[in-house]
Parts: sequence; C-alpha cells; structure tokens
Amino acid sequence: MGIGLEVGDELVERIAERAAELIVRQRAETAADGWLRGANKIAAYIDCPRSRVYALVSAQRIPVHHDGSALIARRSELDAWLLNGGGRRP
Repeated sequence: MGIGLEVGDELVERIAERAAELIVRQRAETAADGWLRGANKIAAYIDCPRSRVYALVSAQRIPVHHDGSALIARRSELDAWLLNGGGRRP
C-alpha cells in the first residue's frame, strides 16, 4: 500500500525553476566563462536541439553573436539568459 500525494502544477513549476537555477549556478561555478562556437555547442550547453537554437536566433530571443557566418555565445550571457526565463515564449 503506497501513500498518495497530489501536487499542483504551481508547485511543480516552482520546483522546476529552482532546479534550473541550481544547474545554471553549478555550471557557472565549474566552467570558466568563455565563448561557445557553433550551434551544436550552444545547443549542448543549454540542453536543447540545434533547431531550437536556430529558432531562438531567428526570433532574436537568445544572446548570441556572429563570427562571420558562425554563431558564438558567451557562457555567462547564456547563464544569465537561462536564469531570467530562457527561451520561454512571451
């Protein structure tokens, strides 16, 4: 016989936000600030598909820069962006 617990959506969302904050903080502490070059590396850093990075770039909703045709991003800018809600739709 197990114990049941009903958890509301608001609590789940709050827990997810706190977990994301802790992950970003840990990354910031363990990784030196520097540049990520290319959509693949940016996608791996923020844990999303490369296509999502391109969609965010197209919508101008992610802090990236261009080095010629290559996308580059500073880890610290991505960390701050994630802490402030990241790619949430407006």
